[in-house]
Amino acid sequence: MEQRPKLSVTGYRWTFEEKQDGQVAFEYVRSFAKMIKEKSGGKQEIKFIVGRDARKSGSKIFQAVKEELNRENIKITYVGIIPIPSVMLLTRKLNFDGGIMITASHNPPEYNGVKFILPTGKLTNEEETTRLIEIRKNLNDEEKKPIEFTDEEEEKVDNSEFRKIHIEEILKNIDVELIRSKKFKVALDPINSGGSIITQELLRELNCQVYVINEKPDGNFAHIPEPLPKNLGQIAQAVKESGSNIGFAQDPDADRLVIVNEKGEVVWEELTITLAVKSILSRKEFINQSNNVVTNLSTTQTLRDVVESYGGKLYRTKVGEANVIQKMEEVNAIIGGEGSGGVMYPKVGYFRDSLSGIGLILELLARENEKISEVINSLPKYFMLKDKWSAVGENLSEIYSKLKSHFKEATIDEQDGLRLDFPNNSWIHLRPSNTEPIIRLFGEAKDENSIEALFNEAKLTSGLK
Repeated sequence: MEQRPKLSVTGYRWTFEEKQDGQVAFEYVRSFAKMIKEKSGGKQEIKFIVGRDARKSGSKIFQAVKEELNRENIKITYVGIIPIPSVMLLTRKLNFDGGIMITASHNPPEYNGVKFILPTGKLTNEEETTRLIEIRKNLNDEEKKPIEFTDEEEEKVDNSEFRKIHIEEILKNIDVELIRSKKFKVALDPINSGGSIITQELLRELNCQVYVINEKPDGNFAHIPEPLPKNLGQIAQAVKESGSNIGFAQDPDADRLVIVNEKGEVVWEELTITLAVKSILSRKEFINQSNNVVTNLSTTQTLRDVVESYGGKLYRTKVGEANVIQKMEEVNAIIGGEGSGGVMYPKVGYFRDSLSGIGLILELLARENEKISEVINSLPKYFMLKDKWSAVGENLSEIYSKLKSHFKEATIDEQDGLRLDFPNNSWIHLRPSNTEPIIRLFGEAKDENSIEALFNEAKLTSGLK
């Protein structure tokens, strides 16, 4: 069975050369414009902001997005290559009616995609995604007219004032003077994309000496874009060579963040959100208060332990930025995020933001007055495994049933696939991916042998191989 891309709360991604999938994406752009018009209550002038990461196909995708929005008489402000959190913040603060980010996030360079941003500066949620699908189904033949790409040169954009707005919002909400007093030396890998310029600007505002690699935002990704330890050898080496106190790696749209310690060791991506949360909860005004924090079902138990150690409560949601944000608003969370390296700091905005993460983690490092490796060593330890399989032909309901019947001692959570929590603090989470035709299995335990044994038992029981 052929598996084609689908629209989800994380947008729509496809390989650029696949024209059929690209046409679907542009029809969703038009559908989004129509949905915003529906929500505007008859507003005469609808204004959109559009940005992109640095992928080579980005300028051509912008041509198509611009054409679709022009067909709907949308006024466009194009901000060029910039992080998605910047576009989301600008949508809200500058009162745009909607925003579009052209990015495939951490996917390989041959991919591109579109993400849809509401006037509130948040991504579309499940209900709005369903509405987009309905609108697209009802487009007429004229509205589905294919885009013809040209060799037109992309307009040059000076987005320095837009970058400044994002930086200033972060500086207002962290302890700037404390960080500046430490004069940190920081190594940075923005992977030749959206975070290349703005992140250096933020670090210099914080009185950091910056050692940057892969800094030109030209889309020539110097390594596999997903910021996982196995892909981050260059920044690990850069930290050692430069004698930096800490290193940071971003993904192409700069919403995810991974840390490298002062020894040049890449820190497990699950600890990015944990450290950012610890930074907030350890502030004097929050100590011993019952603060709410939100994350998804696949994020490490280390985060839960840290939140509870400060007297807070951790809520878990379905995987996906929009789902975490929805719950954050519901419980008035002071911070949230996802274990993939996504920090969501509401004082800046309800979105994943690597720049906010950098600010919060430098603040924690300054307050603790320890090396980053020492701060990390003080955290509760867990061992996590991750696996995935093709979803083609799999009956997930049947697999879930087998696992529930077999693991009778587990607490069951079915809001996103199936998560099973065990009395000894170990857990497994099996769910279909939002962005690829695959099934993911995550799990964690206090030691390696335990999680390996639990994974093997789960795979044997479910029939997954």
